[in-house]
Amino acid sequence: MKKIHFSNVNFSSSSGPNTFANRLAHSLTSRGYEIVNQNESYDIFLCFIEPSSMPKKGSKFIHRLDGIWFKPDEFLEKNRSIRWSYDNADHVVWQSEFDKKMTLDHWGEPKIGSVIHNGISLNKIKELHPELTKIKNSSNRIFTCSASWHKQKRLKENIEFFNKNKEENDTLLVLGKNPDYLVDQSDVMYLGQQSQEICLQIYSISDWFLHLAWLDHCPNVVVEALSQNCSVVCTDSGGTKEVVKENGIIIPEKTKYNFELTDYDSPYELEVPKLNLVSKNVKNDYLDIELVVSRYEEVFN
Repeated sequence: MKKIHFSNVNFSSSSGPNTFANRLAHSLTSRGYEIVNQNESYDIFLCFIEPSSMPKKGSKFIHRLDGIWFKPDEFLEKNRSIRWSYDNADHVVWQSEFDKKMTLDHWGEPKIGSVIHNGISLNKIKELHPELTKIKNSSNRIFTCSASWHKQKRLKENIEFFNKNKEENDTLLVLGKNPDYLVDQSDVMYLGQQSQEICLQIYSISDWFLHLAWLDHCPNVVVEALSQNCSVVCTDSGGTKEVVKENGIIIPEKTKYNFELTDYDSPYELEVPKLNLVSKNVKNDYLDIELVVSRYEEVFN
């Protein structure tokens, strides 16, 4: 039995990296791996973003990289321990080709690396919360967006897209904490931060998931929406388009990002289009967490 220590992971957190770490750990455990704390002996040191402790001598050092800080005045200081991990790891795992391109441009090649996108169980939701059943029955189409909201996530543009493309009795559900753009519309519902179970239920009744965020790396919310056969609208910036593939509509950014250092919270202006929205027949097999875990096992071995 191989023992793995997950470094810089809080399994009780619902943030993106921690959510994926939970899924990965659960599947690895089912395959016979043992997840241990930093004080125990282990074979594999799996660091998420940057280490919270030093890897033990003799263990294999895997650096799972979400991306790097690229705000000019933060670049050196905030990336210090991330860069150390990147340079010293036995293997770097990027969660998207976008992440890989960014780090290669600024730091050059690691010893060895792989791109492995995030995954999820593809089990379909079978029961709905009664309130969601009401929303489903009273709506023509349901649009959803979800984030821990700040400028880079473009809530304003998501709502503008809904308003440009909605039909009679369509509904937009806004999930997540700290929404930074509020409208007083009966067809826009702010539901706040919800449990993972409720979010998946919401995605299962949604026709479209809107994710117009700028420079997202490999958003778990998009993976989750696709797992429930929900079509996605995203932009061509960042790594989101790599996950969406043909399962949605990809809106081109007017200004292309060329991997220069920039202020993450000052996204480029986005022209929100009116489109002919026809839901896709979502093909999501490539997101199956078991396929993703098998890729990680190849790295471990």
